[in-house]
Amino acid sequence: RGGPRAKTKMDDADAMSESTLREAFSFFAKDDSGSISAEDLKEAMKKMGNALTDAEVKDIIKEAGSTKTNSITFAQFTRLMTVGARAIDQNEDDVVRTAFELFNKKGDGAIDAKEMQEGLATFGMTLTPRETDLVIAEATLTSTDATLANKVIKFDLFKKVVSMDSH
Repeated sequence: RGGPRAKTKMDDADAMSESTLREAFSFFAKDDSGSISAEDLKEAMKKMGNALTDAEVKDIIKEAGSTKTNSITFAQFTRLMTVGARAIDQNEDDVVRTAFELFNKKGDGAIDAKEMQEGLATFGMTLTPRETDLVIAEATLTSTDATLANKVIKFDLFKKVVSMDSH
């Protein structure tokens, strides 16, 4: 009954593919109910470093268009993310900086292997130390920066790597 409506929302999501949205949705939805509960939303946002109050969670669910007070469907999530993606596109540098800061927990301007491993784990990607080193090595492959010896990724390189997919 909500199929065509969800498809329309997908067509509007020009900044995000359906697979990206489904992957993000599954990060938030912790069970197979087909929706994100208020608790799931609160827990996921806390993991990403943005703890929410119950009132904020309720506001987000309401903004998503949910008629229920405790969950968000995939179609509603898509609508919410599409609106958010359009706002994000307006200031890509701020978005990339925020993403960088999610990894750069020490705040020293460089993401080391430990921070990379912990940051990726936050998003459900568990890597071994070797795999983490390979991610950093790949990111720094074309860099002539002295950070190669230190095995860290600074903001300018992070921005270049993150922007490669979108340009």
